[in-house]
This record gives sequence, structure tokens and C-alpha cells, in this order.
Amino acid sequence: MSSELVHKEKLFVELFNKNYKALCLYAVRFCGDFSEAEDIVQDVFVRFWDIFQEGTETMSARSYLYRMVRNACIDLSRAKKYDTVDINSLADQLEYFFHTESEEDSTMDKLLEAIEALPEKCRYVFVAICVDNKKYKEVADEMHVSLNTIKTQLSRSLKLLRESLNKEDFKLFLTFFTIFE
Repeated sequence: MSSELVHKEKLFVELFNKNYKALCLYAVRFCGDFSEAEDIVQDVFVRFWDIFQEGTETMSARSYLYRMVRNACIDLSRAKKYDTVDINSLADQLEYFFHTESEEDSTMDKLLEAIEALPEKCRYVFVAICVDNKKYKEVADEMHVSLNTIKTQLSRSLKLLRESLNKEDFKLFLTFFTIFE
């Protein structure tokens, strides 16, 4: 195996590890199902690897991956005969919010880090309700706790996120995650 190929593989693995979770969260906002989002992101990385191996230059691999995921989600929704007008509108809004000049200073990374820094139970409740779109009662049953405990945990997680994010990032966070339905 050539040293150039080994170097490309290392770069690709680093790119994958750094962006996989964020891309899955991005995709789940379009398709509504986390396992479907994971499939989309994995397919995108396979296609990106082919492009990456050919040596095709892209200005920003991260932006390119987000665009590929967005387009794959839209293609999937069209194949399922969903109304794509709202999806296109949401995609444009999310692209505007998450377009970054610097890969290291990404707003999405800040959001993910803040979520990962939550205490375990708060994080579980937050992800179940805000990402997986589960009902409070469903999460309470899964955790074998009361409905009020779930509400308290979600409230704590939002308070902690508000404290850990600056005002603009928290507003973006509220826009990105559908918390109150």
C-alpha cells in the first residue's frame, strides 16, 4: 500500500470520526428517523471516499459533506413521495445557520459538545425527546420514572445548555431542535 493511500485513509478516518455524529443529527432533522439518518450518512461517506480517492479537490470537505447529506435526504424524501417544499426550506435555513468559515470553530460542534457535556440522565432525556421525538410519557416508561422527573430532567438539560452556550448559539439550538410541540 502506498504511503499516499495510507495518508488519505488516515485523513478520511479523521474526517469521519470528527463529523459522523453531527451529520447524523443534521440528517435526522430531515428524515425524522435516526437509523435512516445513519444509513444516509454512511452512504454519503462511501460516495465521498470515492471522490476523495480520485483526488477531486473540494474547498471544504465539511461543507461538501453537509451538502451531500442534505441532497441525499431530499432525494430520499422525493422517493418516498413526501412534500419537499418544507424540506428544501428547512435545508436552506440550516445551511445558512451551520455554514462555517472555519472547521474547528463550528457552531454544530459547539452544540454537540454542549449536549455531550450534559449529565447522563439529562442527556438521555434530552436526546430521547428532542432528537428522537419521543413523548414524555414514553421516556418516563423507558426509564421507570415519573412524568414530572422527565420534565425536570429536560428542564435541567435546557438550563445547562443555556448556561454553556452563548446567547446566539442557544437561539440557534432552539431553532434546530424541536423542543416544544
